[in-house]
Amino acid sequence: MHSDDSSPIRPRILLAEDESVIAMQIEELITAEGYEVVGIAGTAAEAVRLATSLRPDLVLMDIVMPVEPGQALNGDGGGEGIDDGIDACARIQRDLNIPVVLLSAHGEEQFLRRARTALPSAYLLKPCQNTQIRAAVEVALAMRAHNDPAAGFRLREAHHRIKNSFSLLHGMLRMQQLQVADPAARRSLADAGARVLALAKAHESMSDPARECRSGAGPFVERLARGLFEGNTPLGQQGPNGLLRLDVVAEPVALDAGRLVPCGIFLAEAMTNALKYAFADGQPGVIRVVLRADGDRALLEVSDDGAGLPGDPEELGRNSFGLQCLHAAAQQLGGVLDIKTAPGQGSCFSVRFPPI
Repeated sequence: MHSDDSSPIRPRILLAEDESVIAMQIEELITAEGYEVVGIAGTAAEAVRLATSLRPDLVLMDIVMPVEPGQALNGDGGGEGIDDGIDACARIQRDLNIPVVLLSAHGEEQFLRRARTALPSAYLLKPCQNTQIRAAVEVALAMRAHNDPAAGFRLREAHHRIKNSFSLLHGMLRMQQLQVADPAARRSLADAGARVLALAKAHESMSDPARECRSGAGPFVERLARGLFEGNTPLGQQGPNGLLRLDVVAEPVALDAGRLVPCGIFLAEAMTNALKYAFADGQPGVIRVVLRADGDRALLEVSDDGAGLPGDPEELGRNSFGLQCLHAAAQQLGGVLDIKTAPGQGSCFSVRFPPI
């Protein structure tokens, strides 16, 4: 049987509307115009998740929708910092580069002011005429079709160049570390090198988004962990026959690009802390790195079976730049640093955070 491949591809639209009757009416309208409705979201947070997985050509987004069970306002709970359609619009357009048309019954200044910061493709006041919705959709899709096709390539090239610069700087710090005799200076250079390596690996991942989309953040975490271990552990102490061993269990958790850098900084700080302090006087031990899904969140964890922290983590954090960096990286990820430690039983640094 001969198939006709000349039929035009139907633009794919995600609809975010909690009122079932209104959602059905809008779906009938845009389907009649030749568009395909790929999904209907009942909350703003669900709209972000569906947009991430379905990658539609456009999102039609209501502003005021119910809060998901267990979600706190202002991002204090499991709502990923998405309270309404304006928050979802900003996230979808910023992270996914998908245009959003906002639909709302609210024309008050407070809504308009927030909507301006999200830069939607259109802002329509309900009740909308069918012709208004149709025109807004067509204009938004036309603008997306005429976006610079080379923009993605230039962004990837920029990440590649940044990665090369950080890699060069990391190499220079390593050479300097090998040349100095003062132990404190060597440790400071090693710390700086670990942070620079984390930035280099993050930009390496962002320079090839197609590969990272297929494999998730697991390979990024594993590459960085092994690079940190090999670069900061003397050759004679590295496994399998050495005194120290690194175990990495990194699942293909999907992270948006904005979380790669703080994820890398968290990993670098926690691993360098373990390599510097956990195994004094050549003691053997294991450093374990874990990245896995934990419900609707991601869990990044670095643990060791070494000496443990020499005091209360909160007290130590006031004077430790490394612990302050760990707290800052956890906050950037949208989580909270959790430290478990006991004398002679090792330490565990972990953070749970929304992956998108």
